[in-house]
Amino acid sequence: MSNQNTRLWLKEDTTELLQRELDEAQRMIRTLMRRLADEQQQQQQTQRAYEQMKQNIIEINREHVQIERERDMWRMRAERQGVITYDTFPLLKTDEVNAIRRAMARLHHPDHGGDTERMKQWNKFLDQIEKL
Repeated sequence: MSNQNTRLWLKEDTTELLQRELDEAQRMIRTLMRRLADEQQQQQQTQRAYEQMKQNIIEINREHVQIERERDMWRMRAERQGVITYDTFPLLKTDEVNAIRRAMARLHHPDHGGDTERMKQWNKFLDQIEKL
């Protein structure tokens, strides 16, 4: 082979090698871009879930404060009228007892940061009222 042919052959071989490397680099870039887009989408979903959870916690806290105010109001009324006993406690319907039970669960249930013993006391008291 002549020197000129050898140079031409090396030039074509180098060009092909560089083209293959360029193609491979472009494929890698496309793959990485797809992965990046997927990760960004996952991060956005996580952020939305986090924001929703924050809103839920805020709403639960608002409900908790409202229930505490109502509880305090009823407690003051009961204190002004004297101690409530089973004999003087008005008969309640089942749905009223259940409403009280739910309200007390929001305040005292251990899953919501409440006191287990206090929840047991309320359940025992409400069970007795249901039997009346």
